Amino acid sequence: MYNAKFWANAWSEYRQTVRKQSPDPQAWIEFWNSFASSYAKNNNTNRQTHQDIIEQLMAQGAVKPGDSLLDIGCGPGTYALPLAAKGVKVTGLDTASQMLSTLQHKADKAGLSAHIDCLHADWNDLAAKPVYDVAFAAKSPAIDDYDSLMKMIKVARKVCCLIGFAGQHSLTLRRLLWERLRGQAPPGPSFDIIYPLNILYQEGYRPNVTFYSYSQDQQEPLDYLIEHYTRYFTVFGISGPDIEASIRDFLESRAVDGLCAEQSATTVGVMWWKVTEKLPQRT
Repeated sequence: MYNAKFWANAWSEYRQTVRKQSPDPQAWIEFWNSFASSYAKNNNTNRQTHQDIIEQLMAQGAVKPGDSLLDIGCGPGTYALPLAAKGVKVTGLDTASQMLSTLQHKADKAGLSAHIDCLHADWNDLAAKPVYDVAFAAKSPAIDDYDSLMKMIKVARKVCCLIGFAGQHSLTLRRLLWERLRGQAPPGPSFDIIYPLNILYQEGYRPNVTFYSYSQDQQEPLDYLIEHYTRYFTVFGISGPDIEASIRDFLESRAVDGLCAEQSATTVGVMWWKVTEKLPQRT
């Protein structure tokens, strides 16, 4: 238990358990391209939490104005936009082109274009060279094993920051639909922060970790949710007229005046460490 290999293997085993139900990565790209603008809009609900995280990172000296930062799996700019507003030079990397288009549009609108570059690429194809001051990833499926975690360290000159789920991540409608359609709980997130945290510790790093819990209860248009969850389950190979009808019937039964309540509860761990500060490994 007291070595990095143990935790790397545990992470791999957990990931394989989750991926037994997960689809081809290309299917996810297509899914997120379809809902890029809606995803960006929903981010506004938790904007204060994202802002609090950035304020804390800057107060701790993890990120500084003028730093060059690679945001791995940046999406529509959940963190890229507020980081750029603090004077950080952000390169947002994502495989979903519509996510990047949404980020670029929001950056233009906010007058932040000079601080944000968009990079349509796969993290796996990026050279492992220290090009950026900070390597940053927030709930990104790109950082999902030992090698991708170590690559963050190779890309960063100063600091790495990783934000991941910490035990709790629940969407009420998604859970109920999985139970209705498959008689089981939905697959969990791609990883829990416990795995990279322990790997880094065993590798000699001493990450700073802060936990944030937040929840939301918002009203979503019924038509949007029907389309969203029909596409979502199609990604997992759960599709067809009967499936779509079941999703529609379920959501319509919960709707009031064309709106349906979507509830979520999430805890994340925000972890950062200096790439140049590493203790000798124990033998």
